[in-house]
Amino acid sequence: MSDEVATVTESAAATETPATESAPAKHADMAKTSKRKQCWEKRDTYFACLDKNDNNQEACAPEKEGYYTACPGSWVKHFNKLRIQAQYSSGIDQFRRSGGKVPESAVKDEVLLKRGA
Repeated sequence: MSDEVATVTESAAATETPATESAPAKHADMAKTSKRKQCWEKRDTYFACLDKNDNNQEACAPEKEGYYTACPGSWVKHFNKLRIQAQYSSGIDQFRRSGGKVPESAVKDEVLLKRGA
């Protein structure tokens, strides 16, 4: 890996991970089963909070901090992508099951997007 790519990767991980550890040290630490389990537990707690609070990140600030601190930035990015994909797939399935009727939540999101909120 070139020095330029490594620098970009490390700076991206640093912006996504508010922990004081460097990204390489955090990744090495994840080899321990206890650290991986802690990361997964913090992720699950944060995502459950988001589900309960209609994806309101402000309401889940303590859980988010724990998640971003316990997990390396690349893992956070990966888990967040998986969550978005699962929500999208769930919305498609709900649309198909409803016989093509657009769910109320999708209408609300579309209105917010049009307003630029």
